[in-house]
Amino acid sequence: MMRLLPQSLFGRLLLFLTGGLVLAQLLSAGILLQDREQALSHAIGGHIAQRIAAIVGLLDTLDEAERRRLVTALDLPPTRLSLDLPWSEQATTDERYHTTLFRALLRRQLGPDRPFQVEIADDWPPPIADRPAWRAPHRPPRDWADRPPPPPEEADRPPRRWQHAMMLGLRNFVVQVRLHDETVVTFQQVLPEEVIAWPTRLLLILLVLLVSVAVLAALAVRALTRPLTVLANAAAELGRDIRRPPLAESGPLEVRRAAAAFNTMQDRLIRYIEDRDRILAAMSHDLKTPITRLRLRAELLDDSPLREKFQADLDDMQHMAQASLDFLRGGENSEPIASVDLNALLESLQEDAEDVGDEVGIAGTVRQPLRCRPLALKRCLTNLLDNALKYGQRADITARDTPQRLTLTIRDHGSGIPDTELERVFEPFYRLESSRSRDTGGAGLGLSIARNIARAHGGDLTLRNHPQGGLEAVLELPR
Repeated sequence: MMRLLPQSLFGRLLLFLTGGLVLAQLLSAGILLQDREQALSHAIGGHIAQRIAAIVGLLDTLDEAERRRLVTALDLPPTRLSLDLPWSEQATTDERYHTTLFRALLRRQLGPDRPFQVEIADDWPPPIADRPAWRAPHRPPRDWADRPPPPPEEADRPPRRWQHAMMLGLRNFVVQVRLHDETVVTFQQVLPEEVIAWPTRLLLILLVLLVSVAVLAALAVRALTRPLTVLANAAAELGRDIRRPPLAESGPLEVRRAAAAFNTMQDRLIRYIEDRDRILAAMSHDLKTPITRLRLRAELLDDSPLREKFQADLDDMQHMAQASLDFLRGGENSEPIASVDLNALLESLQEDAEDVGDEVGIAGTVRQPLRCRPLALKRCLTNLLDNALKYGQRADITARDTPQRLTLTIRDHGSGIPDTELERVFEPFYRLESSRSRDTGGAGLGLSIARNIARAHGGDLTLRNHPQGGLEAVLELPR
């Protein structure tokens, strides 16, 4: 079910609102149509009952010949009259709303002592010939499909819209009333199609209302979700450029408060980075000065083996200090962003590796330049290549470029590492003792620095073991 829902907040809100509106409009239309049908039943049923009562009262005062002349004159659609049909001995027990209502209206007009019976058919009767056939001794079948074909003279007439009648409750009133001399007069009243047809104008009004409210709901949802989109884009850009322009604090109160909180967070991050830069600059200066003095003093030692040990220890100290400073600068954003041709960058790294006897292969191409911090990204790729060549003898770089993301996979051909260690090796100063001891060099910060640089660009760096052996470093960078 969740897979069928739109992924965006705008799509989900619009779906829920329009779905609710459609359901409400359908329920409203159903209630309106039901009320309309009941109102029509009261109005038309009352009118038909009055007309039947008036005709019955007039027929009671006439002799048989005058009755037949009057019935012949009044036997016109939509009301058909007959004096020739016998009283139906099959009393109906129809207790539906329309039948009960019409029976009550008719009893009110005819009086409580007048015998009559009522049937409201659910189907439209076939065309009536000269002699009314709707109350023949054999009652016509209920199912329209089972009816006999119409007479030839009716076959060429255009088809009537029976479906409108059925859906809106069209009723065929059949009433038999006994006169004072026990003569049976039979009435059949067929409601005109235009009375019971769909109220097109009303439905059109409801449709226009639904479309108008849906459009307004879409505009309102767009206006409400747009600040979230702007905030999300600003948060994504913050990882690339901490000094991006602040958000405009405009709009509703909640939007202004969110923008103000975001701008405050950005200012605090900038101050934190500036303070860290000052500390790093001081540490770099303060560490280099004593190390340089120790180097000078070590040169004055007469004992050559001791001097070499001092020099080795000082080299380790300087390397560790420099690596620590580089790690702390891994998320540094001061370097300006520029467009970089990664194909040329990868080829230059390949040439540098081959110059010292290492083997690096490149597969795939980057379709267009990438906006990044060139020096930081070069350091990230250099750390990954050095790591692959140091522990895997050979490195293969695979580039996969899409409009949304650039993926660089650097694979070595070593023995890989345990799956439980794939995340721990990114921890600062962490090394795998079995294969990455101090004898191989390094302070355990290369992968940490590379991941910091990747995340500073809004991407990420992960490790995984290749099924055919070796370790893969997957660097993902957004476009």
